[in-house]
Amino acid sequence: MKPTILLIGVGGLGSVILEFLAREDCIGQIVACDLNEERGTALCNLARVSAVAHGYNPLICFIPLDINNKAAVIETVRKEKPDIILSTASMQTWWLPDLLPPEQAALIKSAGFGVWLPVHLTLTMKLMEALYELNYKGITLTAPFPDVVNCVLDRLRLAPTCGVGNLDEIVPKVRLLAAERLYVPLEEVRVLLVAHHALESLVYGEPTDEVPPYFLRIKHKGMDVTEAVGGSELLFAPYAIPPGTAIHFLTAGSTIRLIRAFLSDEEVLLHTPAPEGLPGGYPVIVGNRSLKLASIEGLTLEEAIAINERSHRFDGIERIEADGTVVFCPEASEVLKTALGYECTRLWPGDSEERAKELIARFKEYAKSHGVIF
Repeated sequence: MKPTILLIGVGGLGSVILEFLAREDCIGQIVACDLNEERGTALCNLARVSAVAHGYNPLICFIPLDINNKAAVIETVRKEKPDIILSTASMQTWWLPDLLPPEQAALIKSAGFGVWLPVHLTLTMKLMEALYELNYKGITLTAPFPDVVNCVLDRLRLAPTCGVGNLDEIVPKVRLLAAERLYVPLEEVRVLLVAHHALESLVYGEPTDEVPPYFLRIKHKGMDVTEAVGGSELLFAPYAIPPGTAIHFLTAGSTIRLIRAFLSDEEVLLHTPAPEGLPGGYPVIVGNRSLKLASIEGLTLEEAIAINERSHRFDGIERIEADGTVVFCPEASEVLKTALGYECTRLWPGDSEERAKELIARFKEYAKSHGVIF
């Protein structure tokens, strides 16, 4: 019997993932969930008819679901019995600061992505609380800022299987450029990369004087060719991609490949953020509905974790404490205090929803004062 996928959230990223899932023969049923029933139903109808036009015939259904309703989440999972749960749900989409005038957008983004943690943590934490209460044993994948969110949840013993995107969106660029430089087929090139969410904007954006730490190995037929091909140069080589939501196609492609690997009988080397609740991203071996960290010659797991913990500050986060409390870098907190009147130097997970609501309200007022209404 083919597996069932429960997709929670069919917004910008979720709707693209839905279209990709609708064209996967290895999936039996796609159960899409969202708070907005009208939009969700329409998107499911579109995904199904588009897939049929493409030569597929997927089984897709829509169920209205509010993650804030723990009982409803538990009942949905109990009834549908999904093999994989994938959540893209967040309280505010990541690209809204881009709608501001350039000067204000640059100011807000200078704080780093980490200051938005409450809006990404809240719903994922509620989902995981429900799944742990249900004792769900399937695979759980999450999209909202997993490099930090899932690490916080691990401190609370609520970690998902792993995140999606981020690090694994960097690896394809490196593989492509390395294969081109070596004049060899892409499938002969293997990349091992340890890196944090904070690195991606530099890999596909403008270079800076200081970059987050990372570990990179490029291999061709088992031989280390990192130095020969100029690995660090390839990592930061200019590679223009469209700004904003267009990157959802890259994230969705990475996510589908991860899902395929989980459902395959063969193991494959991939990269994921926050496997087992670890900070940042790592190479992993995925297959047979399981995931394990890949060993990296010359780098211990402790060293890999340290690389990503040092990278937190590039997203505006100083550290994550043992109880899951997140301490923000003073300069990051100061940006939002000055611009929005929002003051948060530390975030205890239990305060996440309240702080998220305050941050969203203050940001909306700030945007409105600069002529942006959403």
